[in-house]
Amino acid sequence: MIVNLQSVETKMYQKDISGFPESTRENLVLLINSFMNGERLNRKQFKVFKIDKANKILEFKVKDSSGNWRAISTIVKGKYLVFIYAFHKKSQALLEKDKAIIRNRIKRIEL
Repeated sequence: MIVNLQSVETKMYQKDISGFPESTRENLVLLINSFMNGERLNRKQFKVFKIDKANKILEFKVKDSSGNWRAISTIVKGKYLVFIYAFHKKSQALLEKDKAIIRNRIKRIEL
């Protein structure tokens, strides 16, 4: 379930993703819809991992001619898929500054 939150994190995510090329945003929406419909996504499209002991994230990936793009979400209360961060990935590993943003936004989620 995707929750429409009127929180700072949701507004920040919307601002993050608004800078993506339109075709990339469309591809991310298609990917997320596939996930929500129970489709199994491959490793080039999707990854679940922990950035630390307390924070498990879901990373939706789109690669196109303009680069590698990521939409980061987390599951809240075991049933809400909340999108918290989107960025243009420029390095192989998730940078510490990106992890810090993700951790801070997860901490502030209120349902």
